Amino acid sequence: MRAFAVAAVLVAVFGCAEPPERSPPLPRRVPAMRPVFSPPAGFTRLRLGLVPFLSPETMSAAHQELAEYLSKTLGVPVEIVVGDTYGNAIDRLAAGEFDLVELSPLAYAHATRRVKLNCLVQTIADGSATASGYIFVRDDSSRRTLEDLRGGTIAFVEPMSTTGYLYPRKLLRDRGIDVDKDFAKVEFLGNHEAVLLAVAEGRVDAGSTYQGAFAALKRSKGIDPLTFRVVAKTLRTPRDILCVRPEVPEEVAQAISEALLVLTARDRAGREILGPLNVNGFRTVDDSAYDEVRRVAAELLPAP
Repeated sequence: MRAFAVAAVLVAVFGCAEPPERSPPLPRRVPAMRPVFSPPAGFTRLRLGLVPFLSPETMSAAHQELAEYLSKTLGVPVEIVVGDTYGNAIDRLAAGEFDLVELSPLAYAHATRRVKLNCLVQTIADGSATASGYIFVRDDSSRRTLEDLRGGTIAFVEPMSTTGYLYPRKLLRDRGIDVDKDFAKVEFLGNHEAVLLAVAEGRVDAGSTYQGAFAALKRSKGIDPLTFRVVAKTLRTPRDILCVRPEVPEEVAQAISEALLVLTARDRAGREILGPLNVNGFRTVDDSAYDEVRRVAAELLPAP
């Protein structure tokens, strides 16, 4: 009887004895953002220009979440525009067709010869703002060293690619291998994805690419990175840079920088935006970070 009385008191105080319902799940966390941004008069859209270091379709898809995030931050539509080639992207930038542009290191060095740009941020991936390039073969290839590549065929991305041409060329030259004389055939295929596919399909013996290319190819084409074997790594280079033209209002440039700098792969919302780009986040940067790329280009490439 006493036990029954105690139970009755507990029910009266705490309600029924059934377990309480679970609280509804918390809403998805979003990256910290500055207060609502009011676009300045006349600023009605942001054109994001991209160099096609992967296929245009892959580039557009990878940047879609970022474009939507910037659109919500700035309060204007963001249009993704991928250049037909590296040179075409720079031509369009010089013609004023882009507002915000993402450039690989050598493309940035070339662009700044023609266009004044305001540096905003640099990408970080694999925990670093620098990266190596790779010279690689198919995993079943009998060619295992740079010396073994002599007399074979090799594919590069294009002459304005940092890890897809400039730094691999430097590495080969430093090892006594002349790109213009020591290969049976040299091809430029336009983007890193095309180079990887050419090696994977056996159309060339070797290729050059950037550090994250194998992972990018797995995401876009489902090809196992173990299909390839790295023969040599280049010196490290700075990663890509995002800049605006001087005509972009200062408050817009500031809002873009702040929006990018708060993104981090440490939280789910950040990963949804950054994951397709294969980056961890962004950091501030200035033009001098690309001086070494300019020096190597002046040493190895003809003046534009």
